[in-house]
Amino acid sequence: MKGVSSVSIISDTHGLIDSHIINYLKNTDVIIHAGDICSTKIISDLNRYCDDVYMVAGNNDIPEKFSDQNDKAIISNLKKSQTIEINNQLISVEHGDRFGHHADHNGLRQSYPDSKLIIYGHTHIQACDQEKDPWVINPGACGHTRNNDGGPCFMQIEIKNDNWDIIPYCFN
Repeated sequence: MKGVSSVSIISDTHGLIDSHIINYLKNTDVIIHAGDICSTKIISDLNRYCDDVYMVAGNNDIPEKFSDQNDKAIISNLKKSQTIEINNQLISVEHGDRFGHHADHNGLRQSYPDSKLIIYGHTHIQACDQEKDPWVINPGACGHTRNNDGGPCFMQIEIKNDNWDIIPYCFN
């Protein structure tokens, strides 16, 4: 995908996207959700907000947690990881639960060495590690579940020419 100037990154909605974040999602070129969506309504809402939406399954996105057969099918189709190309750069996304509650940025870098950016969720803690390539980020929890005494968070990437500027947001 070429010509992208803004990417919104969310994770850990757990069935709710905070109202502060919705307008940002409606005014972006791409939305990426790093798992623990926990609601097929969130999936349909994201697809209404933006034409290009990518999402992966988190450890709570399992079909057995849903009673409706259509919901089960939608959740069953989510991948555990995904690599997408934006403006000739690779972005890899996974929930990150394979590392437990302590993210392993070096482990993620070893898993996706050809990416410009690796996105994970799970910890509910916002992180932006640009000290080594590939960059590793966690947008924090976008909903209201386990926000570690902070508010709902997300990140945006503003792309101008070949410069990628990662902007963290957190609302209290």
